[in-house]
Amino acid sequence: MPGSENQSYPIIMAIDWGTTYSSMAYAYQQDGEVHEISTWPKQSHNYPKVPTCNLYGPDSKEILEWGYPAKIAMTKPPYKNHVLLSKYKLHLDESSGPHPPLPNGLTVVDAIADYLRLFHAHVVQTALRGFGSAFEQHHIQYCLSVPAMWTDHAKAVMRQAALQAGMITPMDPPHRLLLISEPEAAALYCEKKCDQFSIGHGQRFMICDAGGGTVDLIVFEVASGPRGRTLREVTRGSGHSCGSIFLDERMEVLLRRKFSKWQDKGLTPANWTQLMDTFIHQVKPLFDGIDDQYITMPAVPGRADLTDYDIGLEDGVLTITAEEMRREVFDPVVDDVLRLIQHQLQQTNFNCHAIFMVGGFGSSGYLNTRVRAEFGSRVGLIAMPPRAELAVVRGAALAGISPRVVAARVARRFYGVDSLMSFEFGVDMPHKQVRDNEGHMRARDRFSVYVVPGQQIGIDECITKRYVTYQYPNPINSPLYACSAMTLPRYVDSPLVEKIGDFLIPLPFIPGAVAGQKIVFELRMYFGATEIRAEAEVNGVVVSTRCHFAG
Repeated sequence: MPGSENQSYPIIMAIDWGTTYSSMAYAYQQDGEVHEISTWPKQSHNYPKVPTCNLYGPDSKEILEWGYPAKIAMTKPPYKNHVLLSKYKLHLDESSGPHPPLPNGLTVVDAIADYLRLFHAHVVQTALRGFGSAFEQHHIQYCLSVPAMWTDHAKAVMRQAALQAGMITPMDPPHRLLLISEPEAAALYCEKKCDQFSIGHGQRFMICDAGGGTVDLIVFEVASGPRGRTLREVTRGSGHSCGSIFLDERMEVLLRRKFSKWQDKGLTPANWTQLMDTFIHQVKPLFDGIDDQYITMPAVPGRADLTDYDIGLEDGVLTITAEEMRREVFDPVVDDVLRLIQHQLQQTNFNCHAIFMVGGFGSSGYLNTRVRAEFGSRVGLIAMPPRAELAVVRGAALAGISPRVVAARVARRFYGVDSLMSFEFGVDMPHKQVRDNEGHMRARDRFSVYVVPGQQIGIDECITKRYVTYQYPNPINSPLYACSAMTLPRYVDSPLVEKIGDFLIPLPFIPGAVAGQKIVFELRMYFGATEIRAEAEVNGVVVSTRCHFAG
């Protein structure tokens, strides 16, 4: 993306829409200073992010509240039949299997758009107040961070939600909204700190972005040149849904097991909310793996004496030993993160100078202790950069200011298009055999590969292939396929191949050409950015085309 595209947008607004919390940072293009918004409506905790949750009425698709007001409302009797929607970002993780439908007939796009619309209204009002009356919303360019593990379809859902939320319009150029992977955004933030961490030309560092829902990892190599420092991805980014909400889920299972015998006078829903809030805001961030944890119980109706030695409850204080907390809550999730880090290091043959832990979960003292114990002897530096929980959103703002710091990325899957190729007897399946317009025997549905997993692709690198069409003057529909298999698929309907979208290529007027005439064209693909783009050259005319992603 040329830097000149930024010049029409004096304000960069970055949004890190997270599974549990969301944040926003903005910058003025002229001076490059990044600021974040850290005050939110009815904020109840000294935390610079706002909860990612929506409040809906019974059987209603109309959002009533968002963020802290939504959570507060659910503690009040009038809202007991309302719906508090949270953690719905996980529905875009297609690797974790099918998810139950959202309540009230809501779609994931609807829920995201509802939240972004109200979130955006708040942050725009706050940010523009700081900029003064000289700027309006159309002066803003958006940088929205997305997990590296997401599919192209999931990214397209986010773009559709931003459109539905009114952040952008169908008439805006695509670069009005930039999608940037979360670990890459964090890498841009850490790149600013490279000098203080003594990371120089040719050295590599890993980003472990551990958030509420997902953990994403990529290794970057630093290159210093005449135009400054750039970063190149050197590993296939990986990730998994093993963020800190899975600690919450395991903690709730542990507590429900402890209190399971209190059937006659059990804990109320409000009691459970208070207990989990104590864990989320007090126990979880400070747990070091060594100290026992003491949780003060809320008042339980009908139970004056809050003592039960069998479960470690005495005088209203529940004791959970460090060993039990490690075994039942933390270690199963932390072990998943360690496996992800190990996988990334193996891709580099352990040629990695540093690991930076970022994100809310990345700030966990216990997680950092385990990472140092496991990898400290093989990696020279394991550190949390300052304000690690804001690394992604601040880095996303930097991506808008300097969009070309990351010079190359590594492909995660095979990408290709549907093509007719020469039929190979004894290799191709007989039912794939067809005769083309010139009488040659061809194999249909062949996977014409553009990119293979692990291939490093420059940000502006163009991969070109030449094809033939007999559809003139009708537009060419060129489906785009991706494959997560270990080996190159032969056909577009092979196992693990999925259609991710369609490139619609309009054919320009060609003097003297008649309908059905053979037309040779080049299809050029750009895979170096977070989103795929394409263009075609037909008879010397370059035609831009956008991918319409499959549902």
